[in-house]
Amino acid sequence: MTKLIIERSSEWNNKAREIGIYIDGEKVGTIDDGETQKYEVEKGKHEIFAKIDWCRSQKIELNTIEDKPTVLKLTGFKYGAWILPICTGIMSFYFLGKYALKTDLTFLIGFAIIGFLYPLYFITLGKNNYLTLTKKETNQKTSKTHL
Repeated sequence: MTKLIIERSSEWNNKAREIGIYIDGEKVGTIDDGETQKYEVEKGKHEIFAKIDWCRSQKIELNTIEDKPTVLKLTGFKYGAWILPICTGIMSFYFLGKYALKTDLTFLIGFAIIGFLYPLYFITLGKNNYLTLTKKETNQKTSKTHL
């Protein structure tokens, strides 16, 4: 047996939701925001993915080695944590300019629309890439004794 360690990043966009962990097509547990889970698996090849609602991560195939833990990093889609704050900032700037400064900043609405459409891709056509599961390289330092 060997350990499979999954580290989930803390991200505001999926903070309140649990993500299911699947090994070889079977749900083995869930992982909360910012949590690290450990699973015991047999050595050999395994297919692993994470799933949240109808969206999931890509399926990755791992070849585990006896007594050598494998660490995976679980995050949301690329730039997912930045999209809503940026769009909110753009819209705030637009309303500030329009009503407080009496300036026409209509072009900013286009940027906000693009920002809101980006996550829409990941919950529809890109649903199998909504989450990102990557193998984390573990750098174990070996201490050398000099005589």
